[in-house]
This record gives sequence, structure tokens and C-alpha cells, in this order.
Amino acid sequence: MKITEIEVIPLYVPDAEVVKSTCIIRIHTDEGVEGIGQVEIPAMIATAFVKTKEWEVTGYYHGGLERVLLGEDPMNVERIWHKMYASMWLYGRRGAGIAVMTAIDTALWDIKGKILGKPIFELIWSACNVTRADPDIIGPKPRVKPYATVYPSGSTPEEVKRNLSLAVNAGFEAVKLEESEEGFGRKDVEHDVELVQAAREAIGHKRDLMIDAQYIWNDYTRALSSIKAIEPFNVYFVEAPLPPDSLEAYAMLADSVETLIACGDGGFTTRFEFKELIERGRVDVVQPSAVRTGGITEILRIASMAYEKGKLCIPHSYAWMIGVAAEVHLAAVVPNMPYIEMPSPYPYSPLISELLDPTPIPRNGYVDVPKKPGLGFKLNEKIIDKYKVEPF
Repeated sequence: MKITEIEVIPLYVPDAEVVKSTCIIRIHTDEGVEGIGQVEIPAMIATAFVKTKEWEVTGYYHGGLERVLLGEDPMNVERIWHKMYASMWLYGRRGAGIAVMTAIDTALWDIKGKILGKPIFELIWSACNVTRADPDIIGPKPRVKPYATVYPSGSTPEEVKRNLSLAVNAGFEAVKLEESEEGFGRKDVEHDVELVQAAREAIGHKRDLMIDAQYIWNDYTRALSSIKAIEPFNVYFVEAPLPPDSLEAYAMLADSVETLIACGDGGFTTRFEFKELIERGRVDVVQPSAVRTGGITEILRIASMAYEKGKLCIPHSYAWMIGVAAEVHLAAVVPNMPYIEMPSPYPYSPLISELLDPTPIPRNGYVDVPKKPGLGFKLNEKIIDKYKVEPF
């Protein structure tokens, strides 16, 4: 089997309140087996990384990732990852180039699972070398636990209660409050406490409450004051409280509070940046993006590195459902991955609720791990046909 095409599929839903656009990657083979992935960058940029033919015109080595993959055997996932990474040594070792590789890597695992007739979690199980007292308890989980990212979460206690209650009613047993305009992190410590108290009242005391500050605080003391003040509400973690490059400040913060400090979504890619985040930033939870960090292949490496340091790895996929599908397989086998991120279905967007068939839905707080080959989810072609646009 050989790869014949890397298809870039931009989608745009003009009337959606949130999640109006996304970019899908679909890999085609000469035997008709296809794989899908998703990337969190503008489709125009993704298209450039995949399709550029500068090398044909100029004779320089610069060329698109499609050129790198054409004719390759999709079963060689690890080899192709390194081939892509090496091909972008001059212009794509971080950032957008790795983001596109993420979608391609996910699609390759999807194809490999389909060829072998196995779900992805069975194929990546060997990557998780875990030592436990009782080897009989080591095995893939039949279901994994998502937390719901509620965006927008609201700027008043009343809005927060309403919006987080929708996520609870949708079946989630863990919910994340997001920083938003006039909301958490935007005013003062007293306002933060009011909103977190409202969030806790909305979800009850048995569910985990996460908070995403979205890098809103520029100084350590402001972050410290709010996190200390909300500790009585038993917050599971606070995500992205400081600018992503302020690693020394992250280390001070992590050493100063009881609440877990999480980071990793803000453009971090590959194990090399996450190594710095763990060692210099001393964060408690690393959050590699399932649609930007380097794919299933790279998240396994990051999770293993975090495991060795006693850290949690909770992947990030705010609103990207193929990313969620990849997370499900990862969390089924990675021992230090107690949660995955998943978008709340409210406000409604077809790119969340209708993109995949079947749609991942939490039941009693968990999502079942699919047993079908590959990702176990297919694209809803009606949604693709309805919302496909030219890159912009």
C-alpha cells in the first residue's frame, strides 16, 4: 500500500456562535484505505505546508509534506514522522509545521489500525512501559473520562451557573471554567472567587472543577493571589496562568500553591519544548495539544517523559473532535492520563456535534473507547459537503 494524496479540507460554518471553522487532513492510499486528522491552524497555512511545490520551481529542498509522503507505506508511522520532521529542519521544526504533522500522524495511525483490523489503542499499547506491583492490572481502559471545556463560561455568577450546568446535563462529571471577557481573571481576585464559587455550586462537590486562565496574568503575584484565594473550592488544576515563556515564574507558582498548575496548549510542540516545561517550569500537568503538538506518536513520548517525573499528562483539544478521538485512544493506555479535554456541546456547532460518526458522547461521565479499527470514528460526509470551502 502506498500514499497517493494528502487532502486538506477547510470547513467554515458562518452562522455558528462558536467553533466556526476547522481544518481536516485526509490521507488517501492506492488501495482505498483513508485516514483522518485535524489541525488547529488556519487552512491556508496548512495547505501551504502540505501542497507547496517550491522545490519543483527553484530546485531548493523546500517542499510540501505531500511530496515527502507520496509513495510511502502508511504502516511506517514512526519512520514517516521522522522523515517529515527532518524535511522541515529549516522552516518548520516548531509551530505550524509540527501542527500539520500532528494531523498527518493521526491519519496514519487511523490507516494503520484499519489495515491491521485493530483500534489504535491496541497498536500503541507497547509504547507504555509501566511498572506496577501487580502486572495483571495493567491493561487498556474500556472507557476514559473527559472534562468539558465550557466556552464562553460567562462573566457573572448567574451566567457561569447556567453555562456549566449545561455541561453537567450533557453527561460530564468534570468541567472547566474558562477565562473570558469580563470573566475569570479579567477583573480582580474578589470577582474570580465569586465566579469559581458559582462554578462549584453549579457542578456540585463530587465533580472535578478545572480552570483555564488562558495566559491572562502577566505577573506571578497576581496569579498567586487568585489561585490561593480559590483553593477552598477544591480546584483540580489551573491552566495557563502565566505567559507561556515565563518558565521561571511557572516554577515559583507551582512551588507556592497546593493546586496543580497545568500548561502546554499555548503553542508548545514536540517533546523538546515539553521537556523545558517540565524541568524548568516544574508544572504539575502537561497539556500537549492533540491537534498541534506532533500527533499520537509525539504525545506518547511526552506522556512517558512526564510519567518518569511523576507528572500528569492531560491532552488538550478544546473544540476539535478528531483530536478528541485521538485522545480517547491515548487515555485508554497511558497511565498518567486521568482526563482528556472535550468541548461542551453548548453553544451548538456542527463541527462539534455532527463532524464525526458516531459522535463521542459522555455517558455517566465517561466516553467508551471504540473497538472498531483505526480511530473508530468516520467523517460525516454531509457536514464535509455542506461546509467545505476554499482555504482563507
